[in-house]
Amino acid sequence: MKKTYALSKTSLLAMLMILSVVFACKDDKDEPTPPANNDPIVATWQLTAVAAAPGSTLPVDPAALVPCIYSLKLTFKADNTVATADCPTAVTLINSVIPITGAKWEVKDGNLILKDASNNSKSFKYTLNGSDLQVAVDDAAVIPGSAAIDVVLKFKKV
Repeated sequence: MKKTYALSKTSLLAMLMILSVVFACKDDKDEPTPPANNDPIVATWQLTAVAAAPGSTLPVDPAALVPCIYSLKLTFKADNTVATADCPTAVTLINSVIPITGAKWEVKDGNLILKDASNNSKSFKYTLNGSDLQVAVDDAAVIPGSAAIDVVLKFKKV
């Protein structure tokens, strides 16, 4: 009887070890990883200038209205979201023309397309040359109360 008891303890222990190994092993199927976004616009960009497009004139210097405007940073993330930093007043001003708060972005046919949280989208022509990004905004009332004009927002990669 003593041997039977010892054998059952050993069998139980062996069975528990086998079960723990079976359940501890991870399923080796590879989970699909989302493709990395290698678009060159994925970076942090600092606003360096707001210029009137040829044939237009800015009614007032934007820095006179928003002193911190040229410290504004936009980050186009690989998950196609946009983050802002360093000048909430400029974000509020620009957000009235360009949806950047909570926006999703995509690049298509030479256009930067921004979609706001309500899925309304706006398309902007852009040029990217090394560490310089220029976004053309047509018919923008950039300065509150002023007439809509064409402007170019100039950014530098940081």
